[in-house]
Amino acid sequence: MSVLEELQEAVAAVAGAVGPSVVGIGSRLRGSGVVVGNGHILTNAHNLRGPEVTVRFADGRIARGAAKGVDWDGDLAVVEVDTADVPAVAWATGGATIGSAVFAAAATPTGGARVSFGFVSSVERAFRGPGGRRISGSLEHTAPLAPGSSGSPLLDADGALVG
Repeated sequence: MSVLEELQEAVAAVAGAVGPSVVGIGSRLRGSGVVVGNGHILTNAHNLRGPEVTVRFADGRIARGAAKGVDWDGDLAVVEVDTADVPAVAWATGGATIGSAVFAAAATPTGGARVSFGFVSSVERAFRGPGGRRISGSLEHTAPLAPGSSGSPLLDADGALVG
C-alpha cells in the first residue's frame, strides 16, 4: 500500500470515528465543537453570542444548549446540551509534539464532518485571540481549516482529542 493510500485510510478512519461527535455551533454555523462527555460539548468561547447557543448534530438534530463554563482568556467554553446517544471523543493520553500527525474535524452546514490532515508545527504557542486577549499554551498545526471550523477538535491518529 502506498503512503497516500495509507493517509487516505487514516483520514477516513478518523472521520468515521469522530464524525458523529463533531457538532456545529450557532444557527448559522459560526463554529464547531465536539462532544467530550454526556451532555457536554467543548468549543471556542468566541463562538458564543450569549448564554444559550444552537447546536447542530451530525445526524441533523438541532438542540439549544447553555454555556456552563467559559474561559474567555483561554477562548474555551463548555456547552451543556442533550447529546442523546452521541459518543464522547476520547482524550489523548500523551501530549502532541512538534511533528505529530494531527487531524482537524469540523462540522459542515449539511451535517457530518470535514476532516483535514497536518502536523503540529509548534507547541505552547501564544497568540492574540478575539478581543485582543493573549492566549497561551496552544498547538499550532498545518491542518487546513475552512470557515466554521473555529472550536473544532484536533485529533491524533487514533481519533483522540489533543487540542
